[in-house]
Amino acid sequence: MAAGAALLALGALLGAAPGAWGAAAAMWTAWLNVSWEDGTAGNRSGWEAGEGGLYGQDSPLQAAAGLLVLPDGHDGFNACSALTNFSGAPPAGGSGSGWLALIQRGGGCSFADKIRVAAQRGAAAAVIYNYRGTGNDVLPMSHVGAGSIVAIMIGNLKGMEILRRIESGMKVTMVIEVGKKHGPWMNHYSIFFVSVSFFIVTAATVGYFIFYSARRFRITRAQSRKQRQLKAEAKKAIGQLQLRTLKQGDKETGPDGDSCAVCIEPYKPNEVVRILTCNHLFHKNCIDPWLLEHRTCPMCKCDILKVLGVEVDVEDGTESVQATVSSGTSNVTSINEEDSRSETASSGYASVQGADESVLEEHAPSENDNTHLVNNESQPSAVNVPPLDNPTFEGDETQVHEVKS
Repeated sequence: MAAGAALLALGALLGAAPGAWGAAAAMWTAWLNVSWEDGTAGNRSGWEAGEGGLYGQDSPLQAAAGLLVLPDGHDGFNACSALTNFSGAPPAGGSGSGWLALIQRGGGCSFADKIRVAAQRGAAAAVIYNYRGTGNDVLPMSHVGAGSIVAIMIGNLKGMEILRRIESGMKVTMVIEVGKKHGPWMNHYSIFFVSVSFFIVTAATVGYFIFYSARRFRITRAQSRKQRQLKAEAKKAIGQLQLRTLKQGDKETGPDGDSCAVCIEPYKPNEVVRILTCNHLFHKNCIDPWLLEHRTCPMCKCDILKVLGVEVDVEDGTESVQATVSSGTSNVTSINEEDSRSETASSGYASVQGADESVLEEHAPSENDNTHLVNNESQPSAVNVPPLDNPTFEGDETQVHEVKS
């Protein structure tokens, strides 16, 4: 709000400023035609022309012409004294009586004082040349109250050249004509408004950067928090999956046995495998980290969270857990002996088997003696599930106990 109000105020000031001070700051150049001749022989020695002058801010935009005349005395070239005289000026009323005062800048008085003295002595215009060392630089003069006399400024080099010719005895004349209009000069108002504009733009840029950084930080924290929550739910879901310890003679450890799809290593006796809800099994140490990150079967992409009752909603590119695992967790679908002896058609991987076949041959086979790999309320637990508060799932490996009737 503060930045917007500042921008509106700046726009109002900039909109009103050109009409107030822009016109006064506009400058007009002066076209100068300077000629000189030898005063004794009366022959023209030369001339030059160029846009080398600048009208004063309070000068009328009019043409002027005449002989250039210096103030009396070297100490009076700046015309700061009210008693300054121009004895070289032609007499009033004679032919070619128009003359111009050539005055040096400085001396401790204002432009208005110099121009006023020239006007009182009858000059048609006041030509002021700049300080020594400024070259051909000129600047707009302010001379309020000096009257309606034409006043221009010329560069130091041009003024010193004219001064030397006059002191050598030459007659130097100048014709002043209005030149071209130039845009407003840079002044303290312009510097102020440019500075304010730069400050506002810089403040707005920094403010936007801070806002953008804070927003990105907030989104990143939210994503990280939801990812941690999702991993916690995945850890609970992994704890519900069945474990099985392979034994000598199992189909997975035989010559035709498959390999773990994660580590590409064949199964060996006494290795602990985890059975997913899609009946695919993998090494426990291989599949647990995978499920924590991906939460899907590496082979069939089955989502274990959805199967086990955890709903996942994708919103704004982030995953958020909408429902946690219910307190009364449903048992994983029992894998019967017929399913354990069948192979998956899509991947060729063996599905979960029941108890060891050699053990089944020693006992009378019956449906009541079938070994189940899932928990049943009427039978002892076949699998010891690791505690859910174990963050790494690297506790003591549990053994699958065979249940005998």
